[in-house]
Amino acid sequence: MLSSRARALLSALLNDLPGRHHILTLHTRHAMSTAVARRGEGFDVEHPPVVERLCDALADGATAAVVLRSLTDQVSHTLPDGVGVPVKLVRGWSVVDRDMVPLDEARMFDAHCTDAASGEPVPPERGVVYADAPAVDLTVFRGV
Repeated sequence: MLSSRARALLSALLNDLPGRHHILTLHTRHAMSTAVARRGEGFDVEHPPVVERLCDALADGATAAVVLRSLTDQVSHTLPDGVGVPVKLVRGWSVVDRDMVPLDEARMFDAHCTDAASGEPVPPERGVVYADAPAVDLTVFRGV
């Protein structure tokens, strides 16, 4: 179950972003991911501890990174079995000094399209669009 501050954080993070289905990945000492689905005014979260840990990082001033993959209604391509694969918008933020600092499209592209071992470029994943992350207004989160 999500705490009130986790619900406030998800509301702020997903405000005005397209799509109802998202994958949120939090990078602290190790990466953790969860599926998040909007349901009216609320959220269904597969692994609530991921969102709670992000809340803790923001409250404690810990350094972290957030990657949000938003599934859109657009179809990127169709699999051989006829299933349409949605376009995924990928955005990211650095968590620094109790704030979420938006990363731009170029930074997200570089992070995801560079081989970590060799530093060589790798092609982007099919159906993925890297996008500028919007600013996140944490006022309501901080007031909870």
